[in-house]
Amino acid sequence: MPENNERKKEFLQSLDALTADDIRAKKKKKRRVLDTVLDNLRYLLLGVCAIALVFSLYNIGKTIADYTEQNRIYDAIGDFVMKQNGVEMMFPDQNMQSTPDHKTGLTLTKEDLSEYTNAQVVNKEYARVRAKLLNLKNRYPNLYGWITVSGTNINYPIMQTDDNDYYLNHSYTGSMLGAGAIFADFTCEPKLMHNRNLVVYGHHMSNSSMFHQLDNFLKESFFMNNGKIVVYTLDGMYTYQIFSIYETDKYYPYITTYFASDEKFIEFAETAEKSSIYRKEDVVFNAESKILTLSTCNNRFSDGRLAVHAVMVEKYTNPN
Repeated sequence: MPENNERKKEFLQSLDALTADDIRAKKKKKRRVLDTVLDNLRYLLLGVCAIALVFSLYNIGKTIADYTEQNRIYDAIGDFVMKQNGVEMMFPDQNMQSTPDHKTGLTLTKEDLSEYTNAQVVNKEYARVRAKLLNLKNRYPNLYGWITVSGTNINYPIMQTDDNDYYLNHSYTGSMLGAGAIFADFTCEPKLMHNRNLVVYGHHMSNSSMFHQLDNFLKESFFMNNGKIVVYTLDGMYTYQIFSIYETDKYYPYITTYFASDEKFIEFAETAEKSSIYRKEDVVFNAESKILTLSTCNNRFSDGRLAVHAVMVEKYTNPN
């Protein structure tokens, strides 16, 4: 194959004739500035996403931990309020009969007879709860009372201190807790009956605890058929009926606790009733009326609040 050999020879000779200029590396394509910027943005976005993911996982973990701790702390109290109504006669001497027989009555002195006829009626439900409140008060001096709301799971101690921020992130025990505690406004009087408008706050927790279930009253049928609130203190047991619910913001003066005159208080109460998204039969207010206001966040707009107002319809005062 002389022809092929000749071609190989020519090819090798051509290689010997190549100069440095003939052999050049292929130019690399010049990178555009825009490509560099886009790559940097991609890296930045990935970094932000990674941080957001870590932050989200942290918050989820913290929330789960907070709810677990909340359940542990509040479950420790147990079913504090036992729903058993009734009254019984309590005499100074527990060994006495509830009614003296005829012969014994003949020998009673005026003082003895006075003890029988002036015997006080004690509400068994309140007596039971008060004993528990007293025990709790001895352990947690900031205890104000206890609150239950019918148709909801609201069944909590009420705390009070001179700082409205404290119980936003502390439980009734004083331990740090995201769910905080139910607490009375620091401007409210320690004795419930000394308040014209007792204001009580609670978080709107996503696990339906604290004051979350006040949302139930945003349904008209629920509002019309429920609304009994009972507040227990060491001084007595007080029953309220909800008459108003509405959404507002933290700047609206629905949490007013001081009124310059009877007229100002009555005006406040009537305004609260008119502000309600639903209306029950008209409630008549006077200078002796007592109102309970429950406040929580509504989470539907910035600085939003859900206000619930109830008027006292019954009271039982501790006879001791």
